[in-house]
Amino acid sequence: MAKVVLTDYVWESLDVEKKILAGVAELTAMQTKTPTEFLDAAADCDALLNTYAGPITAEAMSRMPKCKIIARYGIGVDTIDLDAATRAGIIVT
Repeated sequence: MAKVVLTDYVWESLDVEKKILAGVAELTAMQTKTPTEFLDAAADCDALLNTYAGPITAEAMSRMPKCKIIARYGIGVDTIDLDAATRAGIIVT
């Protein structure tokens, strides 16, 4: 089963995420502010969901070798190194 790490969130419930990922991926929900706080849990993730925790740098991505997608809740992806993601084969949305 795939592993999805949610770095941080500001809403009350994760029901939507849990419903969508049921039977497909294990969700690890965290409340972090920096990569230092979530990288141990994300080291073997297949996907990273992100709200505000960051920045997500090339160094952070290098510590998530299985990660195939970083999906950011909100507007913009300016906290994610897009060039590094492209080089690593990580989709950013």
